[in-house]
Amino acid sequence: MLNKAIKASGSEVTVFTSSEYDGDIEDFQTAVNSWLRSQPENIVIEDVIYQHCGHTARGKDIFSMVIISRST
Repeated sequence: MLNKAIKASGSEVTVFTSSEYDGDIEDFQTAVNSWLRSQPENIVIEDVIYQHCGHTARGKDIFSMVIISRST
């Protein structure tokens, strides 16, 4: 936990959604992991938010992931 608040203007929000990957969980995981590996050493991940919203009419999962990061 930080001792003082940080300015949100330096934060970046990255969103991944299942619709971007046609509901393919492996492609989704690969994209998230690839993004994480491609970040420079000075990036700090502030929060990761995962949400599962149910299923489409065709039975595919609806989910998203938000990653909040900032440079140090």
